[in-house]
Amino acid sequence: MKVYGTCTACQFEASGDTIEQLDAKFKHHFIMLGHSSYFHKENSVEKIRKIS
Repeated sequence: MKVYGTCTACQFEASGDTIEQLDAKFKHHFIMLGHSSYFHKENSVEKIRKIS
């Protein structure tokens, strides 16, 4: 099952096969642009996820 996420600061979107893959894609995005969190859907509930 694919997981999808959207940056809370700029609406950048990414997808992956696991939440760990999604974290890795967003971590790179956050390092480049200084953003820090993204929304992702989990069982039709939208959650905010932060990466430090």
